[in-house]
Amino acid sequence: MGFFYAFFAVFIFLSGCGESDYSDIEKSVDRSNDQDNSVEPKLIETDGNIGKSEKKELESLYRQYIKSAQDELGDIYTVPGIDMEMLWVHPGTFTAGSPKSEIGRVGNENQREKRINFGFYLGKFEVSQVQWESVMGNNPSKFKGPNLPVENISWLEAVEFCEKLTQVELFNARLPNGFAYQLPTQMEWEYACRAGTKSAYWWGDDPDIKNANYDFEESYGATKEVTSYLPNPWGFFNVHGNVWEYCSGISDFSPVFRFARGGSWSDNSDFMRSAYRLEIQKDSNNHTLGLRIALKISM
Repeated sequence: MGFFYAFFAVFIFLSGCGESDYSDIEKSVDRSNDQDNSVEPKLIETDGNIGKSEKKELESLYRQYIKSAQDELGDIYTVPGIDMEMLWVHPGTFTAGSPKSEIGRVGNENQREKRINFGFYLGKFEVSQVQWESVMGNNPSKFKGPNLPVENISWLEAVEFCEKLTQVELFNARLPNGFAYQLPTQMEWEYACRAGTKSAYWWGDDPDIKNANYDFEESYGATKEVTSYLPNPWGFFNVHGNVWEYCSGISDFSPVFRFARGGSWSDNSDFMRSAYRLEIQKDSNNHTLGLRIALKISM
């Protein structure tokens, strides 16, 4: 057991490093490489120097650490200062992709069973303009309103928002060691979007203008407040429509492309299906692109 506790002591120490003066931390954000270093959380991998039983015990300790952080913050966590509500998502399995019979299906949506190994927090709402401005000091949105979703941002700017918010919260000692605000992975996003459902949308297989803001003519050509419409079964609002939500991960098509999910006020219903993935250049922005952020262990 000494090995495992030593591992966590080192992990916690390294996670706490860098909590210095805010201005110094701000200078450390370097966007020159513009790489996405996030990965889909996986089970702990070893180099073969320890056996299966030790590996299993290490994985168990890792989960215990995450669980202790979740116990400290609670199932519902509100980010201080910007009033951002985040909901805890328990680990589990789900069916990603879409069946061949689903209307609007495209070729890269083959169904497969996926497992979310570690729990995480996810924003109850899309990031609003007042929240964005509190962290970034600007509001690039076309459709102005404090409770409207921020839009007209690039993937790179979304990552910068997560990094700056993490820096502020670390500086104020409000984050568990090793945790950071990040974009959700594609699988985390789809898992939370589906919320235990297997249909095209969380409410069923048929699009419904009563449940989402989509289709230019039906949406009156604009975003709606992040609190609009009913939440999905796990409590998340506007996972379909309103604005596209960026995810981490790099496209197989090109290293300059990233992903966004959920569709927008301007797109038809096919694009807001739970399984659909938009690929977009990381430095592109327009008034359909926004974000919803996660709080999770840094992998």
